[in-house]
Amino acid sequence: MKKLITGTIFALAANCSFSAGFGLYEASARGNALGGALVGKTGDATANYYNPANLTESTNVSVSVGMTFINPFCDVKVDGRPQQKMNPGWFVAPNMYFTVPLPYNFALGWGSYSEFGLGTKYGRNWDLAGDTLETTMKQYTFNPNMAWKPFEWWSVGAGIRMSYIQFENFKQPHNGESFYYDAYHMVLPQYANAYKLKSHLKGDDWDFGYDLATSFKVATNVTLGVVYRSRIRHNIKGDFNLRGHVNTPLGKVNQHYDTHAGAKLTLPQSITFGGNWDVTDRFRLGTAITWTEWSSVNTIRFRIPRYGYSEPLKWRNAWRFGLGGEYDLLNWMAVRASYVYDRDPCNNGTTMLPAGDRHILGLGTGFKLTENLRLDLGYNLVMMLDSDRTIGLTDMAGNTEKHKFSARNSFSHLVSASLSYSF
Repeated sequence: MKKLITGTIFALAANCSFSAGFGLYEASARGNALGGALVGKTGDATANYYNPANLTESTNVSVSVGMTFINPFCDVKVDGRPQQKMNPGWFVAPNMYFTVPLPYNFALGWGSYSEFGLGTKYGRNWDLAGDTLETTMKQYTFNPNMAWKPFEWWSVGAGIRMSYIQFENFKQPHNGESFYYDAYHMVLPQYANAYKLKSHLKGDDWDFGYDLATSFKVATNVTLGVVYRSRIRHNIKGDFNLRGHVNTPLGKVNQHYDTHAGAKLTLPQSITFGGNWDVTDRFRLGTAITWTEWSSVNTIRFRIPRYGYSEPLKWRNAWRFGLGGEYDLLNWMAVRASYVYDRDPCNNGTTMLPAGDRHILGLGTGFKLTENLRLDLGYNLVMMLDSDRTIGLTDMAGNTEKHKFSARNSFSHLVSASLSYSF
């Protein structure tokens, strides 16, 4: 039993790394359609996310609520063998913002949104079920902000980021292996596919970070902005359990193991630069460039009683470039489009999300329903470059077998909607 649990925990720690580029940038329908290019000038309550310094733009109490539906999928091969398509279904990333102007050029704001997340689901008994079957990571940020405009051309902002994270993973440890007799270090091939097990790891945590922001006008129709977001060091705590049975020469042996578990994860710091240009009264352009210190996610430390393990990830820092445009087609209707290039920071192999640099195309529209009410809709197509990764699975004998994991035709559909109201 000890050998089985040790092997299972080692397999979990060795492969249960968070996926490449688990950052989320989908904070509003209008922002999605513009590729996040609202850093210099935002114009509504979503400034709480895009640049808290821009809260001083609001002259009225304003509110915005919305959500983004995300569906990632891809074709998968393992060692050249086609597998069932990876498709976990649709995930929802909600968002809500409000801002209140205050005397003396101050403004107060609140935002709730998701900065990080991932989701994958593979077919039961696929060739790498020992690495993962299903994985979800959900993160929500609750973010009060304060902004001040000391001069007509300059604003500053700061806020607290309260982060809640939840992680869950299912897998089938030692899937497809023959029985291993520990006492004599023997593999018994006559007992093929002996391990009928399923493990479940689940945990959550609250922690805190902060943001600092500024924006300034360099010309009447040109504004620039910078936003810094700090690291957040999560200490995730939860439970690990193992269920199933093993077919042995003495018959079927049931397995039942429960224990507390934990993991330490540092969410990376980032800096976003951006500018907005009102080309005409009806036509606007913007850009957003984000540098993320993914190298801070250098190790995942798993804490499971008697079987703790640390897994080095060796991720690299990465850049994200976005360009968006908006045109008022009618007095009550705007159209938007964008392009984003998002670098993949991952060096280590993982099946939790198809890796690869991403090209993102965005389209959207906004409708002025009344003088104070606006509806925004957006659609983004995420195209991930084909990728090949080496996945190592450690068997009961302690040997690590390398497998080639190939992701092809990797896409994500993002559909978003927001309602904004100014009182």
